[in-house]
Amino acid sequence: MITDAHCHLAGFGAEEIAGFEGLLIAAVSEDAEDSARTLELARSRRGTLGFVGIHPWSAASAREEDFAAVESLAPEADGLGEIGMDGRRGDLPVQLEAFTRQLRLAREYDKPVNLHCLDAWDRCLDLVLRHDVRSAVFHWYNGPPELAERISSYGFYVSINVAAKVQRRHAALAASVPLRSLLVESDGPYEYRGMRLSPSMIPGLLESIAELRGMSRESLESVIAGNFHDAFLG
Repeated sequence: MITDAHCHLAGFGAEEIAGFEGLLIAAVSEDAEDSARTLELARSRRGTLGFVGIHPWSAASAREEDFAAVESLAPEADGLGEIGMDGRRGDLPVQLEAFTRQLRLAREYDKPVNLHCLDAWDRCLDLVLRHDVRSAVFHWYNGPPELAERISSYGFYVSINVAAKVQRRHAALAASVPLRSLLVESDGPYEYRGMRLSPSMIPGLLESIAELRGMSRESLESVIAGNFHDAFLG
């Protein structure tokens, strides 16, 4: 079973989505409207987990009714995401308020969280621990290797993006992240360094990681599928 731990599935067209047949996808959202679309996809597409939430980039423009809409969708969602904080932006107090509100929702409904923590890895981990969240995935992890070890020690997960083939630091992490915490993702259809990221790129990523770690592609795929289940469905 090939899995994608973080994908904006609602951003793809219907024909493209049909081409992802057989992939188990954690579909994340950016705002209230996107959350509703994502849950509709999760209902109609087999192998889709629907996550709802307000992305840190959308926090400043989110209205109270947007948070209310996400809260109303949370009970039927598979998790909260994409939520978190982005240390490269200047509106951290607003992001923090949005993040903590959604962490409370995750705890209230016992949902996993799919996190955006760019340059805020430590702070996000501390907040997740403080809110006693059941399961957390740190998407496109690019933090220090020692923090990845700490994330793993708490039973949480980090995901390696298909962009690892052009991001050397990220590729190094793909080789060193504790295997029990390793997930893979596309973050599609995000465009990065001239590439339009897609779940269809996951098989190639699995091949690369298996080579880096000196294990078979089949063994790696099995481990990651088990991690995906434990992170989101366990």
